[in-house]
Amino acid sequence: MHIESITNIGLHRDNNEDRFLAKAMDEKIALLVIADGMGGHAAGEIAAEIAVGAFEGFCPAEADTGAELVARVGRAQEAVIARARAVSSLNGMGTTLTALVISGQSAFWAHVGDTRIYLYRKGGLLRITEDHTVAGMLLKDGKITREQARVHPYSGVLTRCVGCEEYEPDTGDFELARGDLVFLSTDGLHDLLPDESIASILGARRALSEKLTDLVAACLKEGGRDNITAIIAGI
Repeated sequence: MHIESITNIGLHRDNNEDRFLAKAMDEKIALLVIADGMGGHAAGEIAAEIAVGAFEGFCPAEADTGAELVARVGRAQEAVIARARAVSSLNGMGTTLTALVISGQSAFWAHVGDTRIYLYRKGGLLRITEDHTVAGMLLKDGKITREQARVHPYSGVLTRCVGCEEYEPDTGDFELARGDLVFLSTDGLHDLLPDESIASILGARRALSEKLTDLVAACLKEGGRDNITAIIAGI
C-alpha cells in the first residue's frame, strides 16, 4: 500500500481551514482522515484540527473498527463543542469529518459533511459517501442530477457537521482489490472538478503524488476558490 497527500490554500483564501491525517500503520493497515473547517464560521481551522486530532492514537487492530470510528467522531464532536463553549470567539465553529481505515482487503468509514471518499477501480470512479448538504438532499431525492448538485447554489450549505447539533455520521464498509485507489477530498476539489475529470486524472499513468499535483493544478485552473486537500491510497 502506498499513500500520498496534498493540500493547497487555493487562490482566494487567506488561510487553509483543511486538516488531514494520512498514516500507514503497517503494510496492510492505514488510517486516512480529512476535515474541512466551515468557511464563514468562527475558527473553522481550529475545529478541523480538533476533529482530526480525535483520531490520534487510533489503533484499528485493537477494537471493532466501525464502532471505534463512530466513537472517535463522537469524541471530536464533544471536543469541538467544549472548545467553543470555553472560548467565546470560537462560538459557532464546525467542520466536516471523514475517516477511513484500510485493513487488508477491507475499508471501513465514517463520514459527516461534504468531504468525500471515492473508490477508483479499473477506470471507474465510485463515490462512496453522500454529501450532507442541501444540494446533497435534493440529489438523494432525485430532484436534481449529480452535475446540477455540483454547481448548485446550496452545494456548500451543510445539514450536518462536527460542532453542529446534527452531527451523526454515516458509516459503511467495502471490499478492496489489488490495483484499487482510495481517494478522499475536500469540496475545494470536487466542487470544481466533475467526477469524470477526477477519474481521468486518477487513471493517468502517473505516480500517485503526480496525480494529486495534477488534480490541484486542475482546480487552480478552474479558479481555486477554496482550500484544496486530497489523500490517495494505492492498494
